Amino acid sequence: MINYSECKKFFLFILIGSLVIAALVAVVTVLTGEFNEILARSLWTLGITVVHALISLGLIWDNERQNSFESISFFINVLFLLLGISFITSIFGIWKIIPSDLVWKLYQSYIVIGSTALHGNILSKALNKEKYMDMIVYVNYAFIVVVAFLLQPIIFIDNASRVIADVYFRILGATAIIDGTLSVLLIIFYKLYMNKLQKNKENLENTKTKEKSSLKKISIWVWIILIYLIIQVLRWVF
Repeated sequence: MINYSECKKFFLFILIGSLVIAALVAVVTVLTGEFNEILARSLWTLGITVVHALISLGLIWDNERQNSFESISFFINVLFLLLGISFITSIFGIWKIIPSDLVWKLYQSYIVIGSTALHGNILSKALNKEKYMDMIVYVNYAFIVVVAFLLQPIIFIDNASRVIADVYFRILGATAIIDGTLSVLLIIFYKLYMNKLQKNKENLENTKTKEKSSLKKISIWVWIILIYLIIQVLRWVF
């Protein structure tokens, strides 16, 4: 489990250090009157560092104020891991350690992984209600993972539609349909289960309100991170 207090201190130090270094680089640039490629990449590196630190701090501060991570803790942990990997990927891309087309592919993979984690975390809310619902959740988990794995070759292989056999895409499509169908069935069964518990309606409503509230609180940050990932993808494409 992530220690968010320690993370906050860490990101604050990163943010302060990055801003100081960026200011020094800017001063040197002004005094020397030169702005070469190395200075440009240095500023890009500092900018990327600040962006990642701000996103992480924003998530942590929002959680401290509203305890918004509780309902989707697994997804949040994966999200912080992806932010760290995203930072390293961006730095490697800026300094040309890895080619820009690979950066674009990696970010596509990160989006798939993040979406898979979020999907699975939401499904987990139906666990420990009924045995048949637990079974559906576990089977759905399997298909979510399979879909995520099947998408990886399509992301990383150039001209995948020509290289990969047509049957592969058929399998992917069928798996995705089963994945979506199981998720919809689970929603229906969960609704029926909630209706069976009318005697505890007040308690259930409080629980549902809390979960919906938590998801609503975190949703704005999920959107911010998704937008950031899309911007990163577009940056490397164009």
